[in-house]
Amino acid sequence: MLEIGSGSTIQDEAFFQLTLPNPKVYIGENTVIGRRNIITAKNCIRIGDNVLIGSDVQIIDHGHGVARNVLIREQPALVGMVDIGDDVWIGAGARVLMNTHIGKGAVIGANSVVTHDVPEYGIAVGVPARVIKYRE
Repeated sequence: MLEIGSGSTIQDEAFFQLTLPNPKVYIGENTVIGRRNIITAKNCIRIGDNVLIGSDVQIIDHGHGVARNVLIREQPALVGMVDIGDDVWIGAGARVLMNTHIGKGAVIGANSVVTHDVPEYGIAVGVPARVIKYRE
């Protein structure tokens, strides 16, 4: 299921991949999904209102098992979710990985990789992304 709020824009070559078991993507109102974004859901991705997502961003709600005693190609999918609050800006080339919450008003720097929650109004950069300061 893909729901897109009023006034939202999906720019050229954005790609949505919704796969089993129960994919849902919710995009709020007045949100911009940038060029060449890849949004991949097996469970749930929620993007709030008034969010700006730069070009070449990937948002993924799942991962892959890595147990040593099982061939990598036979590992199970690990399914989680992603929640992006209202008024968030995600810079170009960033990656937002499973089981993360980006709080209201946060900023994610270009090419950063979000592997943990980012608090409201936090400005997070790097690989993995770390909060360096807060919006004032």
